[in-house]
Amino acid sequence: MDINLTVSAADLQKAKGGVLAVLIDDDLRYALTRRNPLRPEAERWLKGAQEKRIWDYTFGAAEGVNFEFVAFMPLRLGFFQDEDDQVRTAAAKALDFARKHHIDSIAFILEPKPGLRIVDKIVQGVMLGAYEYTEFKDSIYPIKTMKVELLVAPGAEPEAEKIAHERRIVCEAANHARDIVNRPGSSLVPEGIAAHAAKVAKKHGMEFTLLRKNDLKKGGHVGLLNVGAGSAHPPVMFALNYRGARRKKVDLALIGKGVSFDTGGISLKPWSNMWEMKGDMAGCAAVIHTMEAIASLGLKQNVVGIVPSAENRPDAKAYLPGDIISYKNGVSVEVHSTDAEGRLILADALLWAQDKFEAKTIVDVATLTGACLRALGLNYTGLMCNDEKLAARLEKSGASVGEKTWRLPLPVEYDELLLSPVAKIKNIGGPYAGASTAGLFLQRFVGEGVSWAHLDIAGTSDYDKKQRYFLQAGATGVMVQTLTDLVGRM
Repeated sequence: MDINLTVSAADLQKAKGGVLAVLIDDDLRYALTRRNPLRPEAERWLKGAQEKRIWDYTFGAAEGVNFEFVAFMPLRLGFFQDEDDQVRTAAAKALDFARKHHIDSIAFILEPKPGLRIVDKIVQGVMLGAYEYTEFKDSIYPIKTMKVELLVAPGAEPEAEKIAHERRIVCEAANHARDIVNRPGSSLVPEGIAAHAAKVAKKHGMEFTLLRKNDLKKGGHVGLLNVGAGSAHPPVMFALNYRGARRKKVDLALIGKGVSFDTGGISLKPWSNMWEMKGDMAGCAAVIHTMEAIASLGLKQNVVGIVPSAENRPDAKAYLPGDIISYKNGVSVEVHSTDAEGRLILADALLWAQDKFEAKTIVDVATLTGACLRALGLNYTGLMCNDEKLAARLEKSGASVGEKTWRLPLPVEYDELLLSPVAKIKNIGGPYAGASTAGLFLQRFVGEGVSWAHLDIAGTSDYDKKQRYFLQAGATGVMVQTLTDLVGRM
């Protein structure tokens, strides 16, 4: 669904459309001034809801305004969501009501000046809530374009337009990431992911560098070569280089795990739900489309996005449990499970980011461990970091856009869980602290003086049902917004 987003001064005598959404909180501070003719009805509705402790959406016929419906949208949804998420969800639900009732326009009234604070949240709810993956099927909704109008305090239109425009760009990038994660694994193999990234780079004037199989051999990128050995589709590694500043140095390197499909290799996964492993490239989708967002916004930093990509399959040529992989930084790795492949290819990318691009700040994003999913569930991304300032900035960026992170430790005493009798380390640490030991593995490939953070999105990259303001099950595009915000704050 296309969203036609506009901003206007709040004037209910002139405004008209299908649905007028009124966001109601305990103080009625966001939507209506005291002079607004809807204020008495909103106060009655609020009092009744508080007394009955019933907090649900109310859609009624409009009276005294030029709209078909007035939607009173509560911001205390059973107290299970924080306030910002309630705004996002309310916006998504209001839009969903309109499209289900074949209404092609909706207006959000944000008449008081505090309403500016939630403009970006409403845009998030609308843009992410309207998303459908329709590459292989038609939309279930007859409405193809929805007009969304934000009615703000007179004089606040320029600021609201700027906020809405920037948030829309980032949400569109997140939706583009969702598109490629939702695609079948066989339709987007490593070279296909590279081709998609090359189009993004060309469109936005970024330099694109691609390493194919022979280049990987020459560069000693042994993790990718081993993980991709069992597939008919050769591994690749590529970089999108955005130059937003005149200085030479790279301000930030972003690395995204790009396993186009993960069968587990010789350590074959159970057949049930293996289809979900088409999403094992959600980290690379986040990085590619973060690069799209920062280029579209014209941010004033130099950022390189790096993706190591392979398909992990069992085959006569596949790498085996017990094999030893020797990386060019001197770290040898005994493979205990070919299903712990993501860290093996991320190691190559970490080394490339430091060797080729001389990156001193690196953030990697990966659907890395089931342990993180089991520990943190679906709404928190695991964050591991060797730099307190970088960790704090990521936490702040994530919280501001509704992509929450939770700090996990990198305990030095757990390093011994990775020790191997025949190599320096092994690629899994045993049944305990799986997310942290994966982080400790990656840390072996981070040089001295390099600030590094690892984001494990195994739980947050995909919802198996409607949740929050994601009204379609599937990919979430997580971390596009967080990483774009991080770059904007640098």
